[in-house]
Amino acid sequence: MLRKIFLLVFSLLFIGTLNLSAQDEEDTTATTKSEHHWKWFEWNKHEWFKWHFHGKPFIELNYGLGVLKHDKLVSKFADVGQLEIKLGYATHDEFYEDDLIDFKERYLFVSKIGSQLKSQDIPLGKMETSLWRFGFAQRTGYGYNLGEVSILPYHESGFSWSRLDVQTYPAQFFLLVNPPLSLEDARTDTEILNRFHDATRFGTIWEGGARVEFAKSFSVNAGYEASVIFPRHMFWYHAGSFVIEEVGLHLLDEFIDEVADSSPYAAPVVNFLLKNGFSYAFYSLKKEKMNWPFNTEAPLTYETFKLGVTFTF
Repeated sequence: MLRKIFLLVFSLLFIGTLNLSAQDEEDTTATTKSEHHWKWFEWNKHEWFKWHFHGKPFIELNYGLGVLKHDKLVSKFADVGQLEIKLGYATHDEFYEDDLIDFKERYLFVSKIGSQLKSQDIPLGKMETSLWRFGFAQRTGYGYNLGEVSILPYHESGFSWSRLDVQTYPAQFFLLVNPPLSLEDARTDTEILNRFHDATRFGTIWEGGARVEFAKSFSVNAGYEASVIFPRHMFWYHAGSFVIEEVGLHLLDEFIDEVADSSPYAAPVVNFLLKNGFSYAFYSLKKEKMNWPFNTEAPLTYETFKLGVTFTF
């Protein structure tokens, strides 16, 4: 399997090299077509390698309601609430007669996720949990500049480290739920939960949403987040899956750049729909195999709808 992963990565790099060679042979006037054009295998220009923080600093506060799930669990988690703070830097570049914005935001975040943040009354038979999470992410997109108000639909992705505390195990109520949970299912679920309980686990996050910004200093946000928590980090499998996902996103970037050239006002909507649609589809495939398409374990997943405010300085 490792040999297959290496062959896959090598093949993608080789294809990307051919793509760049072909572009060099084209009319050089094509390079001036768009300031946003980006060759997706020039790794020194890759967004994930530009973590020198610059731009305007911002603080963001979010609250969300969500659910924890695992594809192989018979038991159910109680719904959870989320409190989150993000600290980062934002750059906004105006283009097309200053009517549109090309924005990039990079930040660190800390989240508290737990059943008690949703409700004090945990339903009988639902597992109570508490989770601390931290990580870093980037948020990008095109937006509309309406003067004192800007509308910024975005796509967001990043990495996280989570520590889960399962406060109610299936064995504590397997005879009380309706229909009753069998002893065998309770044992199997407990084994799965022990893969995550009281341990720091690596994972990935994706979020799609929009911000409405006022006077370039204050904004209200609404987003939908889906995250994956690995029971263990298998580096080469994750690297292979990550490369496939990133290649897909950057191929979309190429297409969206062409849209921005020919129909600029469509770029924010097209970017939002295509990149978030792709990320959600890829996330759905990872629910069963954490490093899809490779045959790996099912992860713990977390989905939440969140609202927040952002202060830009």
